Amino acid sequence: MTAQGDSEGAATAAPVVAALEYAAAGWRVFPCAAKVPRTRNGCKDATADPAVITGWWDMWPGADIGVATGDGLLVLDVDGEPGADTLHELERAHGELPATAHAITGGGEHYYFTTTAPIRNSAGKLGPGLDVRGDGGYVVAPPSSHLSGRRYEWDQAPDEAEVAPLP
Repeated sequence: MTAQGDSEGAATAAPVVAALEYAAAGWRVFPCAAKVPRTRNGCKDATADPAVITGWWDMWPGADIGVATGDGLLVLDVDGEPGADTLHELERAHGELPATAHAITGGGEHYYFTTTAPIRNSAGKLGPGLDVRGDGGYVVAPPSSHLSGRRYEWDQAPDEAEVAPLP
């Protein structure tokens, strides 16, 4: 995923390039406007088919990238300071998270994991500020724009750090 390999590349890569790279890695993607899906069925329309992805970004060249979770991909969404505090408490009690693909969002972080278990979405179930995006969910991925005006950026891109199994 060379377009995300460095912070300058992530900031300047065309969204379609990143979307195609994610699809080549086996992730299902779809276009968004901010966090709102542009397709009729949202994340249910997500695909890894390059022709479909190219067609979507031909229609919406500046679209943000939604990555569907589930089917083996889970994302821990850490929202702001409350989420960071909760995560630190959990790590003190259970050990640190393994090195894995990790993105900085406009107001928090996303940690990407693989899993063989079906895990549903949840908000705050693990504690304040921690959301789980699993079956039937999605996250917005780099180099998308955040409502804060910042861009989603990889701290550890999937081509730099293996997507670790869920601890």
